[in-house]
Amino acid sequence: MQARRRTLLVLEDETRRVTDAARVLSQTFDTVAKGDKAGLQSALEKIKKAEEDVVTLRRALIRELAQVGTLLVNKEDLLRTAFTVEDIVGHVNGTAFKVSQLRRTIVKTKKYREPISSLIDLLIQSISKLNDCVRALSLNPEQSIEMAAQVQRLENEMDTRYRDLVAMVMKNVAGYRDLIAVKDVIQAIEDAADATLMAADATTIVALGV
Repeated sequence: MQARRRTLLVLEDETRRVTDAARVLSQTFDTVAKGDKAGLQSALEKIKKAEEDVVTLRRALIRELAQVGTLLVNKEDLLRTAFTVEDIVGHVNGTAFKVSQLRRTIVKTKKYREPISSLIDLLIQSISKLNDCVRALSLNPEQSIEMAAQVQRLENEMDTRYRDLVAMVMKNVAGYRDLIAVKDVIQAIEDAADATLMAADATTIVALGV
């Protein structure tokens, strides 16, 4: 029991760092709209630091699992979850970089700013719900499974908004540079959402074995 508790605490910490990084993603978008270069650089550095912390925690989890040996029957599921959570922060970091490449005039335009900002907010909600899902593993595994289902619902909503936004952008954005840049950001957000859903599915498998 103690071995499981230690590994779950590391996984919780890892997921919390990913959630923190996702929240900074919203700030990244805002700094581009404001033309705040210093704020943008600070946000990018925070996300990069969070990614480095997640990698360190994932390595710590591997060491912990190696030490417990056969005491945990579901250690492969825990490791798989740790890697999928790490994938999310990689996507968040990539999204932040792509956001930083958007022209301010595009970000300030209401018809682009609002739907992209809304998509980012949904992503943050999804990752925050995943964080709650992981935290529930050591307290109430059944609740963890329910929260994973909520991540699925958020991802479904994001899929719909993603398709609508891509269609709108294709019709309205003038210039190949801006079109490519905006589409890259939207796709990066969608990829992060897909990774979050994969992590929620992995967490469900862990919950079934706790």
